[in-house]
Amino acid sequence: MIARVNTPARRARFRNACRGRWVLDALLPLDQQIFGKSQPGRFYAGPTLALELSGRTAWAAGHANPEELASFLAFCGCGSVILDEGVCPPPTGWHRAETLTVFGLAPGKVLPLPAVEDALWSSLTLDAQPPAMTVAQALYPTDPARRDDAYSELCSKRSRGRAMVWALQQGEQTVCTVGAYAVANGQAYMACGQTAEPLRGKGIGGRLIVQMANALAAEGEHPVFLCAPERVHFYTRLGFAKLGEYVRFAAP
Repeated sequence: MIARVNTPARRARFRNACRGRWVLDALLPLDQQIFGKSQPGRFYAGPTLALELSGRTAWAAGHANPEELASFLAFCGCGSVILDEGVCPPPTGWHRAETLTVFGLAPGKVLPLPAVEDALWSSLTLDAQPPAMTVAQALYPTDPARRDDAYSELCSKRSRGRAMVWALQQGEQTVCTVGAYAVANGQAYMACGQTAEPLRGKGIGGRLIVQMANALAAEGEHPVFLCAPERVHFYTRLGFAKLGEYVRFAAP
């Protein structure tokens, strides 16, 4: 039975379901540890399941009965779920929306920095501690609700040393951000990279991603991230290694 994570036994089940899973073992247990008390309706566990609700998307680690999972997600108003199909059968009646590739860089490894035009790169300044609101505004300039959520989560995780965000400044403007938004259990989940429209396609985002991944790997972390199908070639070209695949299923 899927139930809210509100007892020591359910917290243990939640952690065990995530253990050893790429991305999920960094993201889900850390979120539950930090936000479990303030946002109790976000985390659920079954006998061998961990489930986090993030807006209308759910993240699932472990195994659940497909019919029970479908009913529970529908009750919660979820429109999609990300899971490892090799471990967790999809919710009954849901359809495959896209395959997400897990890429990473092994601890201690170093990737070569992608080429960027010298004049452009020299016009940029790296800020290794940009204000959280500046980052949130760059990521969600037209979505106040998501901006505020991103700001709150970044502040909470960064204050505990569990998140790292870098930004490139061109004059007074933030033109690129890259972040590791869950650093836990030996992994560093990188996500939410963003480059300002006028500078896209010029290589600065790729270089910043590689720089951060190299820095994390040098500290013994294993940088990992999920990649949509249209970005697989990009991350392969940067030199990251494919570690696995997850699938996003959509509600009928």
